[in-house]
Amino acid sequence: MIEWLENIIKSHIEQTTWEGYTTNIRVHIEPYFKAKRLKLSEITAIDLQEYFNKKLKEGLSACYLKKHHANIKKALDYATKLGLININPIQNVTMPKIKKHDAKYYTVEQLEQLLTVTKGSNIESAVFLSVHYGFRRGEALGLRWGDIDFKEGTLKVSNTRTRVAKNIEKKPKSESSIRTLPLIPRVVKYLKALKEQQEEDKNTFGNCYNDNDYVCRYSDGTPVNVNTLNHVFKRTLEENNMLHIRFHDLRHSTASYLIKNGLSLKEIQVWLGHSDISITANIYTHVDTEMKKNTASKINELFSTAS
Repeated sequence: MIEWLENIIKSHIEQTTWEGYTTNIRVHIEPYFKAKRLKLSEITAIDLQEYFNKKLKEGLSACYLKKHHANIKKALDYATKLGLININPIQNVTMPKIKKHDAKYYTVEQLEQLLTVTKGSNIESAVFLSVHYGFRRGEALGLRWGDIDFKEGTLKVSNTRTRVAKNIEKKPKSESSIRTLPLIPRVVKYLKALKEQQEEDKNTFGNCYNDNDYVCRYSDGTPVNVNTLNHVFKRTLEENNMLHIRFHDLRHSTASYLIKNGLSLKEIQVWLGHSDISITANIYTHVDTEMKKNTASKINELFSTAS
């Protein structure tokens, strides 16, 4: 069963997804089913249900187990298609409900503070770009100097950098994610200063400099990697007693301040590269609720003063 799982999954997914699948299989799925010595045709819904229940008790989240479910389902679907098993037993498995992540947002003041505390760090450029453009993590790390046209005043989002065994580049997640945006004046100023700094770094490191076209780099020219971005971002928030948010929440924060300043959902959808306007609308619902609470508070203050 394990051999089938590995062979089928590996031949049907992107390289960027394989690392995570390998961990799921080697660390969790393989040890469990190998101990049971089950053949592919012997797997039942009860076996699978017991597996998910056990992993849930061990502390794995419902969201993480959903990935395990997808791994196993893909392999068993293909086995069913080839007639190796009659039905996919996983269709009769009950999965735990996934708790919806309550995205947190930074205000403009908090974003300004973030820009201050990350200044001079390895993640400064990624944070700066994401605060202004609402970039996904991979979009910020995948941005190249060749994507920036100072003469035309544009910036093109056409690549993302992600992590497998090593950092690799791939196309954005959807066609709408590939977009050309106007350069913001303060971003132009920042990027030109950054470019000058990188030229100085290149002269300092000489032959040891890792010359490449990525915008987000370490001082020796090496592109900033995903692990460093995640680790330093989290540590920076902790060290400065700032509200804990995910790096991805900078994207929501950008959408939030754009909504509050009167931009339409369509304008924000295009700016952020959302494939569906409903994604943008979900952020609007959160902000709208927040704004209504502020209004209620103001009304209460007015009447409290009057009485």
